[in-house]
Amino acid sequence: MQNQLLQQTNEIDDFDDEGASFGEILNTLWLRKRLIITVTVLISLIAGLIIFQLTPRYKANTQLLIGTDSSRVVDIQSVMANDLMGDSAVLGEMEVIKSRSLAKRVVTDLHLNLVDEFNPSLKKQSDFAFLSPKNWLPEEYQQALGLIKIEQPKSEEQIEAELLSSMARNFMGKVKVSQVKRSQVITIEVESESPVLAAKMANTLADKYIIGQLEAKFDATKKATDWLNDQLASLKDKVEYSERAVEEYRQENDLTRVKGSVGLSQQQLSEINTQLIIARTKRAEAEARMRQVQRLIRQGGEVGSVSEVLNSMLIQRLKEQESTLQRKYSEMSVEFGRKHPKMLILQAELADIKAKIKSEINKIAVSLQNEVEVAKTREYSLRSSLKQVQAETGGNREAEVGLRALEREASANRTLFETFLNRFKETTSTQGMDEANARVISEAEIPLMASFPKKKLLLIVSVMGGLFFSVVLVFVLEMLNPGLRSPEQIEEHFRLPTLGVIPSATSKLEAHDYVLDKPHSSLTEAINSLRVSLMLLNPDEQVKTLLVTSAVPSEGKSTLAMLIARISAQAGQKVVLVDTDFRRPTVEKKLAMDTSQPGLTDLLMQHELAVSDVLLTDDKTGMKVLSRGMSSYVNPADLFASKRMQNILDELKNDFDLVILDSPPVMAVTDSRVLSRMVDKTLFVLKWDDTPRKVVKAALHQMGQSGADNVAGIILQQVDLKQYGRGGYGDSGYYYHYGKYGQYYVS
Repeated sequence: MQNQLLQQTNEIDDFDDEGASFGEILNTLWLRKRLIITVTVLISLIAGLIIFQLTPRYKANTQLLIGTDSSRVVDIQSVMANDLMGDSAVLGEMEVIKSRSLAKRVVTDLHLNLVDEFNPSLKKQSDFAFLSPKNWLPEEYQQALGLIKIEQPKSEEQIEAELLSSMARNFMGKVKVSQVKRSQVITIEVESESPVLAAKMANTLADKYIIGQLEAKFDATKKATDWLNDQLASLKDKVEYSERAVEEYRQENDLTRVKGSVGLSQQQLSEINTQLIIARTKRAEAEARMRQVQRLIRQGGEVGSVSEVLNSMLIQRLKEQESTLQRKYSEMSVEFGRKHPKMLILQAELADIKAKIKSEINKIAVSLQNEVEVAKTREYSLRSSLKQVQAETGGNREAEVGLRALEREASANRTLFETFLNRFKETTSTQGMDEANARVISEAEIPLMASFPKKKLLLIVSVMGGLFFSVVLVFVLEMLNPGLRSPEQIEEHFRLPTLGVIPSATSKLEAHDYVLDKPHSSLTEAINSLRVSLMLLNPDEQVKTLLVTSAVPSEGKSTLAMLIARISAQAGQKVVLVDTDFRRPTVEKKLAMDTSQPGLTDLLMQHELAVSDVLLTDDKTGMKVLSRGMSSYVNPADLFASKRMQNILDELKNDFDLVILDSPPVMAVTDSRVLSRMVDKTLFVLKWDDTPRKVVKAALHQMGQSGADNVAGIILQQVDLKQYGRGGYGDSGYYYHYGKYGQYYVS
């Protein structure tokens, strides 16, 4: 059956496997509260200094309303129809505002080359610039290291162009253009280190955009005017030629114009001639529109302004879908790349929509072709009718009919000429009166507060960050330092009580001499408190045999054993201190006793010796000491497990009030595990903030496996009272009072 200590160590294993409890985490944070506060305050102060050193930046914004009026621009594509502004066009105008050409205009107009924010060459050199290799390495070494590149000499124009492009990029990096909730309102937001410059740049960018619109419309109107002028020149020549042909025909055939009423046949001829003129006009107009559409299709131009295309609701929907997919493709290409399956799907969708648009436009072209054919058929039919009427009137009227034909042709040319002339007049009248399809609805104002840094927010974030970092630091330190620093930690990790917190001696004297020299010191009081704790372990039966051990060497177990023995002897108890650490005997050396006298090894190996024959006496306290002895030995564990050892301990228990055994470390040899089964209680000594927890756990587990279930508790040895109190380890519990009130005792 497993003993109690082994069960406890198994529970410890389960506890460690589960990780730290919430209570342990809170306790660790509380114990390290000074460190947390210090680190948090320090980080907050550093962050505060950095925040207040940051250059403030200001944001100003202006708003534009797009597509507020009907365009009066007349271009080649809009001769027959007006331009309309859709939602997709708003997105296009946003791209125009963000264009590099517009940015260059703003940079030039505001002379941003004189502002160090945009011109890097004007910026002050950093105080730490001397640390850069470029400032102390020779040029050839910089070239070898790739710090500078060898470039071909550039002309002044190239340098200025590159500088302008660089400043334009810097400027656009500070500009944000957005659409207000799918409306036709565009917001232009500009950020700068100067509030005045921020407002000025936002307003200037809006102005330059509107001016650019007007310039584009003016150019389009000029191109349309030039085209119409060329057409008018050609039509004028046709009109003049056809009118001369009429006069020449009349003179050649000696014909005069008929005035007044005419006969029935002549009325028919007149009606047919009128219809023929109309048919020719319609056919000419249809051919013009058909050629325009065909030419634009061949050239791949924008057909959205052609009336037939513009009036097609299907094409409008397809164009909106194309714009949406194009915008989605641009956004996703940054994240996935062009070869991604999603991008390939989008490409296929775009191709499909473009094909549909092209198909619809081709249908319109076919429709216009059909319209031309119908017009031609109508014209041909009227000509046939005319010939029939002429045949009916007889050959005598052939000359007059020929005259009428020439007159009709002249009239048709004149009508077409007048149509183009009126359009030309409309175009020229609007030239210089163009209005932009955008207007400023809210000018940028000089911002009163900086948009960056948000000092209050950043300070709060820095405090929270400092707190988080300090907490992380605490847990890192806890992981890096596996030592134990408080009774609560011992209880949580090992399920054993802490019987004493023993401070280090504040003198060059050995601790066992220090307690005698300083009877009112904190060390002496700590040992007295430990004695009281030992007496209260079992009120019904006095603890007479006590084993003092540790997990590893240099924990202070021998010193503690001597302290307990001397203080107890001073209190009037008959005490014997037994040195069972045969490999590294310490007691007789520190007490300055004669090591050449027989001791425990001699008693164990020479049965004729009596216990009283080998006991030594401490001159300062009168306690007895059983040293290691002089006899050689093979294996101490075998000697301790003998019946002779049990008899010696029984004899000592009968003769003394307290028998204290200073035993070897548990992890070093097996001696302590054997001896612990022969005594009333075992004290386990840990060096404060030093002994690893895993080592202690392993040692306790080994003792449990050996059947030692009498471990009374753990002693924290060599405690630094200043750090103990500073770290908050003395804030609660009986054993903490030494750390908190250590200054009460005489050092």
